[in-house]
Amino acid sequence: MRSVFPYLLIIMVLLSGCASLTSESDAELAADAVASPQAKPTPSRPFPEDTFFDLLVAEMALRYHDLDTALDNYSYQADKTGDHGVITTAARLAQYLNRDDVAETYAQQWLQFEPENAEAHYILASALSHGQRPLDAFPHMTKVMELGGESNFAALAATVLARDKNEQGNFLALLNTQLERHPDENSLKIAKALILQYQEQEVAALALIQQVLNDEPDNPHALLIETRTLAQLGRDDEALERLRYAIDQNPNHKRLRHDLARRLVKTDLFQAKAQYELLVRQNPDDSDLLLELMLVNRELSNTDEAAQQLESLSDTPAHSSRAHYVLGRLAEEDRKWPEAIGHYEKATASPEFTPASQRLTSISLGIDGAEKTLARLQALRLRLPEHSGRIYLLEAEVLRKETQYQRGYDLLSSALSANPNDEQLRYARSLFSERLGNLAGVETDLRHIIARDPENATALNALGYSLANLSSRLDEAETLVKRALVLEPEDPAIIDSYGWILFLKGNTGGAIKLLEKAYSKSQDHEIAAHFGEALWASGDKQRAKTVWETGLKHTPDSPIIYDTLRRLGLFNE
Repeated sequence: MRSVFPYLLIIMVLLSGCASLTSESDAELAADAVASPQAKPTPSRPFPEDTFFDLLVAEMALRYHDLDTALDNYSYQADKTGDHGVITTAARLAQYLNRDDVAETYAQQWLQFEPENAEAHYILASALSHGQRPLDAFPHMTKVMELGGESNFAALAATVLARDKNEQGNFLALLNTQLERHPDENSLKIAKALILQYQEQEVAALALIQQVLNDEPDNPHALLIETRTLAQLGRDDEALERLRYAIDQNPNHKRLRHDLARRLVKTDLFQAKAQYELLVRQNPDDSDLLLELMLVNRELSNTDEAAQQLESLSDTPAHSSRAHYVLGRLAEEDRKWPEAIGHYEKATASPEFTPASQRLTSISLGIDGAEKTLARLQALRLRLPEHSGRIYLLEAEVLRKETQYQRGYDLLSSALSANPNDEQLRYARSLFSERLGNLAGVETDLRHIIARDPENATALNALGYSLANLSSRLDEAETLVKRALVLEPEDPAIIDSYGWILFLKGNTGGAIKLLEKAYSKSQDHEIAAHFGEALWASGDKQRAKTVWETGLKHTPDSPIIYDTLRRLGLFNE
């Protein structure tokens, strides 16, 4: 067996996604709330014939597991009739389908009938949390707790971790307030422990989660936080031991077993394989788990099993695309270039297509050269017309690197004839126009973009910079770049453009201040060329040489630095 290389572990982490604490507890709480003895009987009344028909269609759709059709019919009739029972059904079904905007709408309507209904508050809290509004969700989850329902503040905490620090602080303050009022509420403790773990306050997180485990030794959410915090502290053996205990007590808990499988990948692939096989049996619709099992089998040289699993993943284009992208990265790691290209050519769905096509182009240029790469991209473009815009840009980039500017301009003109409002294609063509000295072409494309998007700082800056380099219209260029700088005041490229325009207008002192600021943010070779020339003009020749040398270290074949040196008669210095 080959040793596990680090890239496999990285792929596992990427596939696993965020470790939120929402899915299983949400489903369990929804089921509990539906069956709750506290639920009030729903008043019924006769429906019109067309309403009855729509509801019958919805019920039949439920029976045949066509849940989207069922929700569409329930939602339509909820809006049409305002019936309490139809509204509650629509809210529950929307929550189950993760249609958070729909769930929010009907949970709010439900609360108009029953303001003290714990389930309605829970559905609304979950929908708001999934919509990245944890602070708005908090009072509704608090209401669930106060009404005696099973609250899940950890789900809200998991959402707030992706928000800014100010929002995290406000959320933690709300948690602390509720903990003062309800010091024995474990859901609040779990949520706070999760935040403490995220903030790397491991000791405090463990102390708080231990309070929960003293009260509920088998609480899966508390065990999950405990084991992850132990691992965060480097106490891997202890974390592994506690994980095994946690799974013994919660054998069907997906995230706990998944954590164990991922940890075993680092130490024992055979045990990891056993855990993944169990996970796949327990979750047959989770393609990511099947993909991870396939990767483990590849590491164990179980090629037949891996091939069968890849075939299973290939049944669905999205799953197949993801699998081939991962396999392409692994083939790259093993320096199997043709194999990597073959996988990347099959990664055709979003979001994998963009990085896959970039990797394909880079590898192909390295092993096949520009013409074969262009032929490969053209074939891919014809096969995948839905991605034609992206592929045209890759073809153009190859031609730019090969300094085939007229060919690149012609290619993008052909692309724009079919997609005249594609701003990326039009911006790319403006770059080729600039290289060809075609100022009219530059203006046509960039002004087209600016007309459609007056606050496009990139286009404003590009037009101003081009006017400065290709004409004497320096005042107009300065106006355009100033507009861009107002929109993006810290963008080094725009600061560089403004500094260069000042230099061309004879304001060397003002130019140096701006160019130095741009250079402090980015040692890009073009900024280095401009900054060095301004320094040279000011008499600071030694520093100018140092700046140019640094620029050439980053971009050894920089045409703009060499052009600057030639123009100043310094090419041989």
